[in-house]
Amino acid sequence: MPPEPLGPAVLARPGGAAHETVGLRTVLFRPDLSVWAVLGSAERPSVADHNPRTVHWRDLPVDPGLAGVAPTRARHADVEIGGMPGSPPWRLPLRTVLSAGLAWHPRLPLLAGLVQQGEGLHPWSADYATRRLTVHRGVRAALSLVSRRPGRSVLAWCSDGQSALLALPALVATGPPDEGGQDRAWSPMVYEAAGPGHVAFVPGHAELLRLAGASVSVLDPATGALRTLTPPLLVGGLESSPSGRRLLVEHSTAADSGPARRPTGPGDGLVWSRAVLRTDSGSWAAVPATTRWATGHDGDTTAASTVVAGGTAIEWHTLPDGEDPSAAEERGATAGLTVTHEVDDPPVWWHCLTVGGEPAVVSRHRASLRLSTAADDLRVALPRALGRLGPAAAGHDAAGVVISCVRDGRAGFLRLDRGEPVARIAVEPPGEGDDAPLEASWATVEDGVPRLVTRRAGRFARHELRGRRLDPVHGTVPPPVCPAPSRTRGRAAPPALVLAPPPGGESPRLTHVDGPASGKARAAGQLLWIQVRRSTGTATGGAAGEGGAAADGGAPVHLTGLRSRTWLLDLPLVWTADVRPDAVRQQIVHAVDQAVAILRERPSRGGPVVVGGHSFAATVALHALAHCPSLAGAIAHSGCYNRTLTPGGFQYERRSYWQVPELYRAFSALDFADRLTRPVLLVHGLDDTNAATPPDQAVALYRAVVATGGRGRLVLLPFEGHNFRHRESLETVAREHDAWLTACATLSDHRAESPERT
Repeated sequence: MPPEPLGPAVLARPGGAAHETVGLRTVLFRPDLSVWAVLGSAERPSVADHNPRTVHWRDLPVDPGLAGVAPTRARHADVEIGGMPGSPPWRLPLRTVLSAGLAWHPRLPLLAGLVQQGEGLHPWSADYATRRLTVHRGVRAALSLVSRRPGRSVLAWCSDGQSALLALPALVATGPPDEGGQDRAWSPMVYEAAGPGHVAFVPGHAELLRLAGASVSVLDPATGALRTLTPPLLVGGLESSPSGRRLLVEHSTAADSGPARRPTGPGDGLVWSRAVLRTDSGSWAAVPATTRWATGHDGDTTAASTVVAGGTAIEWHTLPDGEDPSAAEERGATAGLTVTHEVDDPPVWWHCLTVGGEPAVVSRHRASLRLSTAADDLRVALPRALGRLGPAAAGHDAAGVVISCVRDGRAGFLRLDRGEPVARIAVEPPGEGDDAPLEASWATVEDGVPRLVTRRAGRFARHELRGRRLDPVHGTVPPPVCPAPSRTRGRAAPPALVLAPPPGGESPRLTHVDGPASGKARAAGQLLWIQVRRSTGTATGGAAGEGGAAADGGAPVHLTGLRSRTWLLDLPLVWTADVRPDAVRQQIVHAVDQAVAILRERPSRGGPVVVGGHSFAATVALHALAHCPSLAGAIAHSGCYNRTLTPGGFQYERRSYWQVPELYRAFSALDFADRLTRPVLLVHGLDDTNAATPPDQAVALYRAVVATGGRGRLVLLPFEGHNFRHRESLETVAREHDAWLTACATLSDHRAESPERT
């Protein structure tokens, strides 16, 4: 089917209610910072964005309509492109645009992306010079595994104006999948294992490939023709080479398929590899998992790091432009150098580029910056308060390297010059009323001139590096963008109360979460939300007093929108290899009793205290309710209430159930449900795939609480996993919390009036 062009006559903005839910604005700049796109979306995804046909592969929700992991962000409602000289911003007539698909052409005035129409994805491209939009409705695109890490793109531009994307495999696009019907031979399933070890029945790599496999393909925007380059793969990202003739493809492979790196993310068990793919021929060459494109080199050059004796070896491989790609890959020039360092001081950031016509590596270490070439190795001390580093490029002359950076909360550029013992930094000068924290920055070096765009309080400003100064310059910038609402954004974190430590333990910290908006009535009770971490083993003495910020700097998302007074209890637990239940209980009770006493003594006391927690902290909260008479009730999210589900260990415990059954029972709420005599609210996602926290065990605890004479309330959230993310779910949780706090306060007052009933 040919592409369907949309001319200027149909570019009017859709009206009315279609844009009423837009609350979050995301800005994306073209690499040279000349043009920008603003995407408007709801702050939180809605359950309307959820495909009820979504299935789970281990912990990954796979949407069959998108042929990949379902995005965690809301679908974007509109796209506006601006910055074109002499032209007003252009709003595209598109809705439900996915941010994972946006890609700027490096030279042509083109922006490409993906739009969801019905249950399928289709690629689109926009020429913002002629204001012409083309949607390729005859092409079914796929997400594969890109959405599991926000910020990755599923589109890339090729050298001739064609675009590379992920498309459904031909078999899936043209016919229904095999449902395993009558033509499948009957076969028993047999398993055998030898311990010690934990047996887990989880779907394999082949099943995920069937659900989310996608072929890397090339699309001709003019004709809509699609050319498939690879068989179905599990793709985590596509990155075009500087010339556009090759793609760096990150893809997941089976655990026994060769050398690869394991990700540090949640336990999905995926193993990642990388390969270089020619867009003209489809030739495929595996490369090390650390491979990235190098900048400033002639042709396409890859760089990869390897740990060696005495340092880190950086090897680069220049791929020539040959008519026979399969042979050219083998004939590419290879070179490298070793960045020497101590064993405990590897590069935490490195970039390979050309300096003075020769390859060089600039790297950041624990206490130094280094510019390494084949001839010399320049080492300078790490500048004070240096934050993140960004893109690097050769400077104004052949001797220097310019790197975008952040220092002391201000964005700017850092310069390393051969022969100079220090690094020079130029940061954005403070402007009028420019005391707001830095929200974002974008940097580039175009035509030898470093340029910078910053955003503070939602407002953008442009700067250029002139000599040793970073000066403001005039130029088009996006309209002000309101930052996402946050209780702590733009303000210092509230001070914490440092509580007295338990014997041999670390001090808990109590932090107040900002109260409800003015005009809203408060709930009658107070919520004490526990956040658990493993103690460093450093005891902090002294009585309770004013201290620093809370451990996480803000409230969890499921605590937003509450009308109640809410407090965060940062609870460090000393959990040794031979810890006993009484030792853990003492730490929990010690911290909770102190916190409750402080909340009751404060002048603005907000009523009885209800304890709460999420995941493992949910179990800790119920443990506290069973042993702290001062609590009025509990709220538990996504907890494990039956530790026989994790007999091989849990949280900080590495001994098995059969070694310390009393510890497992002490943290199984089902075992002490008869002691939960005050009200318990249980909230759980029906799609929780965590092996320790299936929703049916929350149902079992709810039944146990009621069976033993207690009062319980069970809230099951459709389409939610271990963590809650949909707007409707979070609003429901806030209402349930406030209502439960009021109910607990009322029951607490009744118990106070009738002590014989306690």
